Amino acid sequence: MGPGTPQAVKALPAGTQVITADGKWIIPGLIDAHVHAESDGDLKTMLNWGVTSVRLMAEDVAAAQKLARESVGRRDIPDVFPAAPIFTAKGGWWDQGEPADRNVDRTPSTPARAREAVRKAKALGSREIKVMWDDIGWCRDPKPRLPKVEPGVARALIDEARRQGMRVSAHAPNRGDAQAAVEVGATALAHGVLDPIDDDTIAAMKKRPVFYIPTLDIFEFLADTRAFVDSVLAETSIAYKQVDGPHGPMSLPGWLSPRTVQQYRSREYSERYRERYPNFENVQRRLPALRANLRTLHAAGVPVALGTDMWAFPGLAVSIEMKLYVAAGLNSLDAIRAATQTAARSLKIEKDRGTLEPGKRADFLVLTADPLKDVSSVRSIDGVWKAGNRLAPMAWERGP
Repeated sequence: MGPGTPQAVKALPAGTQVITADGKWIIPGLIDAHVHAESDGDLKTMLNWGVTSVRLMAEDVAAAQKLARESVGRRDIPDVFPAAPIFTAKGGWWDQGEPADRNVDRTPSTPARAREAVRKAKALGSREIKVMWDDIGWCRDPKPRLPKVEPGVARALIDEARRQGMRVSAHAPNRGDAQAAVEVGATALAHGVLDPIDDDTIAAMKKRPVFYIPTLDIFEFLADTRAFVDSVLAETSIAYKQVDGPHGPMSLPGWLSPRTVQQYRSREYSERYRERYPNFENVQRRLPALRANLRTLHAAGVPVALGTDMWAFPGLAVSIEMKLYVAAGLNSLDAIRAATQTAARSLKIEKDRGTLEPGKRADFLVLTADPLKDVSSVRSIDGVWKAGNRLAPMAWERGP
């Protein structure tokens, strides 16, 4: 400590580590309110980009609960808050090879079975479920549309979850399905809505409240995968950094490796999505409505929580989504709040995290640039702390 050290710091308990952050910016740890993690490595990458908590959409309740318990004590991944299981129709979206839950029927065929499945999920520890209410024609036409959860089954799933005191994330990008999900009791719309939302639904979302998770990045990705990937990779500061490791050059954690960059830039990568989701022109046409819904709902006082649903850029996708919010008309502070305070509220963890206040958990980032001037500066990470522990090893300290 130098002669200018504040008196309050001098009074800290013995053994306290004091870190000088003069000329830097401190923000709460980022929270991604909609992720799918394909591996443990995805979760580690999220934390490297400053994401300290996530809502993980998961198929298996017991497995998700185990991961959630383990994540609290781990210093290398975010805290995990599952929405599990993911309910859908037999053969529907998210029953295309995704694993079943051996304890819970993820594809109930009747309202009675739906209610029973929700109660089983609650008994296994689930606090939130996800309902896939979508035939994905909006991105899949002219391919055959997938089976869609029957309205009576979807309503039973949502209603029973609310009776059990559980949260419900509804995957319902079509306006009519989104309106029905809000009406019956969903606590969050897990995706942007493709057409303008009516005033009555907006009023209902504001009153209860129902959290709106726009996932603009996934729509931009599907509208033009090649252009989206190129725009991200054009920012050379995120492409990759290499240092001399003990066994030769190595890529820093939290940055995109040369191999990943090469994969994303390949023609095969973008063509794969054009083939899988050929209705990209329809998605392109809907982008203005998606952006307008974000502006309208935010202006109306509906809580906007940031979630990405982005498999291509785990962790980094949060800052990509923030940039899209600003481009759509929100300011940088609005985008930061969506990824911190409001996302925490959507998970009912706002008493513990989401803001920097005495008594809250020490989840925070130290940045070298002002994110209010340019929201992309959330990537200028000097340090990541989760529960008072600094992420180690600190990739950003080992510079090239």
